[in-house]
Amino acid sequence: MKCAPWFLALAVACTSGHAAETPAAIAAAAQAAHGKRDLGTASALYQQLLTAEPPATPTDEQRAWVTRFAPRLHMVPREFFPLKDIVAIVHPEKPIIAYHLFWEDDFGFPSDNDPCDHEVVWIEFDRATQRVTKVTTYWHGRQVSTDDAVADANSHSGRAWIGVEWGFHGSIPWRAIGQVPAVDEVLRSHWKKAHDVMKTLPRDPLARGWPTEFSGDFAAFTTYTVPFDPRPMLRERGLVYVSRWANATINRYCLRYNFSAKTEWPGPTAP
Repeated sequence: MKCAPWFLALAVACTSGHAAETPAAIAAAAQAAHGKRDLGTASALYQQLLTAEPPATPTDEQRAWVTRFAPRLHMVPREFFPLKDIVAIVHPEKPIIAYHLFWEDDFGFPSDNDPCDHEVVWIEFDRATQRVTKVTTYWHGRQVSTDDAVADANSHSGRAWIGVEWGFHGSIPWRAIGQVPAVDEVLRSHWKKAHDVMKTLPRDPLARGWPTEFSGDFAAFTTYTVPFDPRPMLRERGLVYVSRWANATINRYCLRYNFSAKTEWPGPTAP
């Protein structure tokens, strides 16, 4: 097993009580190791973190929240990669649920050693009124939210509309296209890559059987007309936990395959 010595030193020292050795520091070290594909070190640190703060089984009320606020996913016709798994993580203190979506793979990265494409949708809500207060998505290293997404969710019994980008699977809140420049820029770049560039490159052997291009125009690339309800998969898999440490919980309790560690909570709701 390969081990980065400073990660191991941190893991051993975590019981000494110094500020730099808090659970958040262990989580950061685990995610850094995870990002470097040092999975032995990452998993050991994740395990240490969850030994100190184990995830809880959700209450009936929390399970009801997960179902009530599950997003309405909408895909582009001819999306090639199916949804492989879904994990819901309920924050133990704050009214927010993270829906972690694991697509079969990413059109742009057949050889990245991640056998899935990990995306996240966060739903914040008011416990008293059971109304959504914020919809945030992970968007290629950024966080995206719109006020229109909140209004749309509350007009659909708390279930937010989420567009799923063809092949790359970035999660798009309602009305983000045309309102959020970062969404428009990445969509245009990814459409050009999928429509014009990828087919001109040498074929990756691990992409066998995959489409070689997105043949439609940009309007087709941004037309999300195929609905997908994730609730049956949520109920079937039962991967619902209460924890502030989403990546650790997914690594040690949920998935038997590697995934890319992503932002755990948006903005000020971070642990």
